[in-house]
Amino acid sequence: MEKLQVKEKEADVLLQKNSYLVGEVRYLTDAVQHLNQRAAELEADRQQAREKIRSLLNRRVPAVPPAKTVAKPSPDPAQLLQLGRLTRALNVSSKKLRATVQQALADMRKQLEQLKGSVGELARVEREGAAEVEELRSLYRREAAERKSLHNKVLELQGNIRVFCRCRRSDRASSCLETAGDQEVVLVQKGSKKKFQFDKVFTPSSSQEEVFSGMLPVITSCVDGYNVCVLAYGQTGSGKTYTMMGSKENPGVNIRSVRELLHICCECACFQMSMLEIYNETLKDLLTKSPNASLDIRVQGKSVAVPGLTQVQVQTEADILGVMEMGERNRKIASTKMNTQSSRSHLLVALEVEISDSVSGLTTRGTLTLCDLAGSERISKTEAEGQRLVEAAAINKSLTALGQVFGALKCNALHIPFRNSKLTHLLQPCLSGDAKCCVFVNVSPDVKDVVETLSTLQFGSTIRQVSLGRAAQNIGPARGGKTAK
Repeated sequence: MEKLQVKEKEADVLLQKNSYLVGEVRYLTDAVQHLNQRAAELEADRQQAREKIRSLLNRRVPAVPPAKTVAKPSPDPAQLLQLGRLTRALNVSSKKLRATVQQALADMRKQLEQLKGSVGELARVEREGAAEVEELRSLYRREAAERKSLHNKVLELQGNIRVFCRCRRSDRASSCLETAGDQEVVLVQKGSKKKFQFDKVFTPSSSQEEVFSGMLPVITSCVDGYNVCVLAYGQTGSGKTYTMMGSKENPGVNIRSVRELLHICCECACFQMSMLEIYNETLKDLLTKSPNASLDIRVQGKSVAVPGLTQVQVQTEADILGVMEMGERNRKIASTKMNTQSSRSHLLVALEVEISDSVSGLTTRGTLTLCDLAGSERISKTEAEGQRLVEAAAINKSLTALGQVFGALKCNALHIPFRNSKLTHLLQPCLSGDAKCCVFVNVSPDVKDVVETLSTLQFGSTIRQVSLGRAAQNIGPARGGKTAK
């Protein structure tokens, strides 16, 4: 408080000094103006005196008188006096104007010098600012690269293939499943217990938000230029579609992943979306106006493509939701004993993300593949007949091929049977070491489903032992050598 009072007193003293100096400047300004006026008057008097002296010298009597003298009229003294006063006033005004002009010119020269100094200072500040901006760009590039590197190193340490187990809710009193922590589930069958380890176990009470949070770090890798695949595996009615699609009020992994990508991507991101189903080992484009058009798989180097597959450019969440709803309407839905609205096909949703960084001058390209697999139950349990039996056989063939692929990957086999089915052939880029993969194994706690639940848990346990290796980042220079704004 004392320091504040001292500072206030010092401020008062400085204000008083400032007021005194302002008055002094005003007084000196008036004095300078008065002196300028006086100097102009004196200069006018001096000029007038010179004129009088010159006039007197001209009136001196010449040595030889003129031959003839001409009488001149005598001027009026009053007129001469008035003329002299006017001449003096004009001289004073002229001198005063000259002094004012000289002062103005001096002020202008001073202002020009100050302006030159300001321009030089601005140029220096601009140069320093440009250097700072370039330094900040360099720091941004290093920080962004380091962040992405650390983020993906953490994911690699956790494993580029992660397996989550989600248990469906059930109103039945009896249950064949017990949870023994966040990473362990116990299957009870005929009095015996079998333990299964996963990266994360979601209980029936787990919310959609909690399920998505477990895979969120993998989804963000798509922005960094990595291919990401999410699979949902399990018997019909175990909650695969709810996990992937959810409802309008409580969306699942698909919608939440899209929202997250839209949230973290900048305005220069470009999104391309496609949807297809594999029905009876036949590829069906779900976004085309010609649903009967046949599609084939083509291999181009390490990439797998489907020529003719419809790709829709999307920018907003509403666009993506509209595309998904249109694709869902075109899916093959049939009735089975286990589920009256059971999908009899595998659904693959692909969202390609391309981002041009205006700072680093690089473009990253990543693909998010969301796969809702058909039910994995045995044919005998569905009691399928006719066309339903054909569908079930095709589903079992593709899921068996998927199990064989994971088994070969687990053993580091020289040959991976990706071409044994259309499903595994399409998923080859996602499972051959160039991508990051999340697998949801959805299980039912009902005792009547214990055999299917055991099969699903064993499938997930096999996948968890698979090591895909280090994922490859898809990054390159911006198109045309220029970055998008």
